[in-house]
Amino acid sequence: MSSDFRYVMNTEIVFGVGSSKKLASIIAEQGGSKAFIVSDKGVEASGLLDGLQADLKAANVAFGLFDDVEQSSSVQSVDKGADSVRNEGYDIIIAVGGGSALDTGKAIGLVVGNGGQCRDYVGAGKAKKPSMPVIALPTTAGTSAEVTDVAVIADREINARSGLRSNYIVPRVAIVDPLLTVSVPPSVTAATGMDALSHAIESYTNTVSELPHDLASLEAMRLIGRALPAAVANGKNLKAREDMCMACVLIGLAYRNTRLGILHAITGPFCGYYEVAHGVANAILLPHVMRFNATGNYEKFANIAKALGVSDECYTTRELALLSADMVADLLEDVGLPADFKAMNLDHSKLGTVAKEAAKSANLAINPRVATENDLLAICNMTF
Repeated sequence: MSSDFRYVMNTEIVFGVGSSKKLASIIAEQGGSKAFIVSDKGVEASGLLDGLQADLKAANVAFGLFDDVEQSSSVQSVDKGADSVRNEGYDIIIAVGGGSALDTGKAIGLVVGNGGQCRDYVGAGKAKKPSMPVIALPTTAGTSAEVTDVAVIADREINARSGLRSNYIVPRVAIVDPLLTVSVPPSVTAATGMDALSHAIESYTNTVSELPHDLASLEAMRLIGRALPAAVANGKNLKAREDMCMACVLIGLAYRNTRLGILHAITGPFCGYYEVAHGVANAILLPHVMRFNATGNYEKFANIAKALGVSDECYTTRELALLSADMVADLLEDVGLPADFKAMNLDHSKLGTVAKEAAKSANLAINPRVATENDLLAICNMTF
């Protein structure tokens, strides 16, 4: 490990139980007067928006609601939302929901700030101007989208999920209120929580992670290992919800600066070709990716096992490293997620195309073990 690194953090984080009550005052601090709320119909139906909207009305903050976000945010939704912002004169975006809603809000802000359409900014560094202000309020503990510099957007015309990566796309403020996650169903809690764990593990084990990122990722793993089963078992367990929210913030601080690895190289195209939730796909593939990668850094994978609760008294470093994948597989079982895709009746013939597209990802260059297209295909085949 070298001693040279950059650590970038552009987002103000407002964390704590009840912190969402500060939304109106934070809008005022950001100079907003007409808010564009970006969310989805599930969040709206849950009633989570009711309190936020009531607070805005009480503070005389004008707002409109855009709830056309799909399970996987799309370029079509982004462009539709950007048109609404331009036409109606909104001056601040409030993104409320899981990763798709937050990424949609972030992408709308970037497109409005820079002009054109969403596809113009697919890739890294395409935006040349700041986004309009975005305040992110996560309702799930999974993606860390509230603090990261990427928005993952589906383009269904080409069966792909692509990233818009830019320093300009980062939310101005993240309001992380564990109370907003309490009503999330157990299955969604499990999938998003395992998604968070996949981010922590890939951020920690890739070749560009340095000590500040490592510390954040390891602590996030410890929090998830103890809190996720409890949050799935009882969604009203506020301590477990708070721990999961803290884990996601820590993970975001890490992979905002490090990127990820071959798991996300695979699940990008995988979720473009298959209608599988991103968190579920990451969760199922994660133990297989870990077994493949462990030889690339036994020490770090051994540390993952310890973070997830394995005592190191009776094991060698190599044995601990290989146990890390077993610990993740056990966690999958504990939270009720499937171990493979077999029951989903997916079309096996598409895996070759998935592997071919995954092999083009920049994440391969920083993965702890060199991976070929055939390696990626073999990992996918293990889950079918």
